[in-house]
Amino acid sequence: MSVTSFVTPYEFHSGIDVATPNDVPSDKARCLIDQELQRLEDTIRALRSRRNVLAPISQLPPEMLSKIFAYRVAECADSTNPLEWIRVTHVSRHWRAVALDCPSLWGNLIFTRPRWSKEMLKRSKMASLFVKADLSCFTPRIFDAVRLALLHASRIQNLQLRAGSANIERLLTSGPSFQIPMIRSLSLSVPRSLRFGADEDFTLPDTVLTEETPYLRRLELHRVIINWDSQLLKGLTHLTIHDVTTSARPTTDQLMNALERMPVLEVLDIQDALPQPPDGPSSPDRIVDLPQLALLSITSTVPECVNLVSCITIPASARIHLSCSGTETTGGDFSGVMRVISNPRGATYRQEKDGPPERKVIRVLHIQHEVPISLVVQGWTDALATDEAVPRVNAPDIQLHFSWHYPSQTTVESITASVCKAIPIARLRSLRMAYVDGFSTKMWMSTFGLLHKLHSMHVAGQSAHALVAALHEEIQIETSTSPSATPEGMKGIRRPGLCRKRSAVYFPQLKSLTMEDVSFVDGDTSATTTLSDLQNCLVERSERKAEIQELRLQECSHLLEEDVKALRYFVPSVDWDEIVQGFSEDEESEYGFNDMGGYLFGGYDVYSEDLDLGLDLDFSIF
Repeated sequence: MSVTSFVTPYEFHSGIDVATPNDVPSDKARCLIDQELQRLEDTIRALRSRRNVLAPISQLPPEMLSKIFAYRVAECADSTNPLEWIRVTHVSRHWRAVALDCPSLWGNLIFTRPRWSKEMLKRSKMASLFVKADLSCFTPRIFDAVRLALLHASRIQNLQLRAGSANIERLLTSGPSFQIPMIRSLSLSVPRSLRFGADEDFTLPDTVLTEETPYLRRLELHRVIINWDSQLLKGLTHLTIHDVTTSARPTTDQLMNALERMPVLEVLDIQDALPQPPDGPSSPDRIVDLPQLALLSITSTVPECVNLVSCITIPASARIHLSCSGTETTGGDFSGVMRVISNPRGATYRQEKDGPPERKVIRVLHIQHEVPISLVVQGWTDALATDEAVPRVNAPDIQLHFSWHYPSQTTVESITASVCKAIPIARLRSLRMAYVDGFSTKMWMSTFGLLHKLHSMHVAGQSAHALVAALHEEIQIETSTSPSATPEGMKGIRRPGLCRKRSAVYFPQLKSLTMEDVSFVDGDTSATTTLSDLQNCLVERSERKAEIQELRLQECSHLLEEDVKALRYFVPSVDWDEIVQGFSEDEESEYGFNDMGGYLFGGYDVYSEDLDLGLDLDFSIF
């Protein structure tokens, strides 16, 4: 008898488990269990939330917690991931609610992620906006996100745009009239070159930013042409204008009118944007007082720089950064700039109350000749407490960069000497002189030799020879005998026997000397320093109670280990970088070392495989 089987849709087919009518109650049971698990999970989640409420951090008021979040936003603003702070919203429901209820956290828009910038714009509600966009390389979505943000111009407090002139014009002129009444900081910049070549300067249209901006304090324009009568140039504390074509630069009167509308100006940074000076010598018609000026930074030609600084007053405490290039007329003559720097009470320095102005005293000075046509001078008013050889990281109080592109009779060493006479270095503590090779022994003595606070010196290049010679020299000082031994009628009259001479050394307080890239070649040559010259100098200063206590030797040539050992007899601390260089092949063989660092004994290299010392050894050498 045959057996007939009936296969229903709920039975097995091809090994697949298919529900049967008997499984329906099981499904209901599973559903009930899942619902119960969900209720338990919700209960656990609620219990955890109640437990988190008891944590100390949860006791902070939302206002304080949002303030902490704001600090985190500021920390991430300039990082590689400016949205990293959003992780605070993933910690707990309470933190997320606090962050979402604080619109000011979302006002710093991030345009590298256009989707996020739109969401942040919504979450910021009516809070102030910080719009910073670099459109030198962008996508259409990024451009649309920036344009959407600019539609909220009434909320923008900080606007920074860097883009080609055509793109800036598209953004600012898309509406009838672009106005940002609450703006506090405005920066517009056109790159020097774009992806497909150079770009032209951007001219700010007369229909843009024409209304009053009473809160604007910082204005930065790079390759942007502005009307110098614009209301933007009023009440500023920071003004930066760079790279303006000659035809679009202001006249001296226009610039002075603009500066008069900025009585609280603190930073004036002008680069290649100064007016052309009048032909021939002339005196300024008026002088603009800038009593709050803290930094003056100018990059221009020498006549342009002198023309500006002769028309303004500069507080004696202001930092001065000047980068001046000589013209065909001035060549290497920077005397006009020197007069500006050296005149503490003239028209270019503001008179302080009733007495003379207190000028900043330079305590650290760096001078470097950048071959062939440039000299850089940097000075700081604060001296490092430990080691002056550590590179400076803070901005200098005075920085001068002189360059000349035409033949000049003025030498680098004479410019260096005139700069040092112009700036206040009476209390100089640390000096670094690099590659001013023509600086003579006499210049060393007259410029720095009598400074009684000079403790540390760093010299690089051939001028070290002249410095060592200056350290040898003596100062003859005439001193009188005790006044009680002089008859009453003879006081003030020089008499033989009542005066005696005593000798002193130049650089009397010098304790630390660093010599870099100095050649210690034997022989009588004015361009190099012999080791014996240095040794004699150290011995003589030790005998005169002016001992150099620390000597550093860096990247020097013709200097061997035994030479350094000899110097340690005269200096308590000698720091040598162990670099051996400058020797010829014959000298290398003579002094006992080869190019690979192997020592030579009797003309043989101990690292050579061909070396045979004639020893009978019964073990292998490996």
